[in-house]
Amino acid sequence: MTRSSTPPGSRDVQFLTEEFGIPPFKAARLVAGKSELAEDLVDCEFQRQHDVDPLADVPTPKPSEHEFVADADEDQLKPVTRHNDLRGAG
Repeated sequence: MTRSSTPPGSRDVQFLTEEFGIPPFKAARLVAGKSELAEDLVDCEFQRQHDVDPLADVPTPKPSEHEFVADADEDQLKPVTRHNDLRGAG
C-alpha cells in the first residue's frame, strides 16, 4: 500500500504491534472496532511488516532428509516401573 492509500488508524495498529506485541488482528479490532476498516488495517500492517522484514525474500533452507537426529538419548533414560510405592505419597 502506498502512503496515500493507508487507512486511518494504521499508525495506531503499527504502534500496538511493535510496542506491545499485540497480533495485527487484535490491534486492528481495538482500533477500528468490528467494521470493515479492521480488515484493511490488518492488510496494511501485514504489508508494512513484510516491507520492513530484511529476510522476507530469503529462501528458507530445507532440512536434510538423510540426517536423523534423535530427540533424546534413550540409553540415559530411566526405566519406568509399574510399582505402587505409597511410602512417599502424602
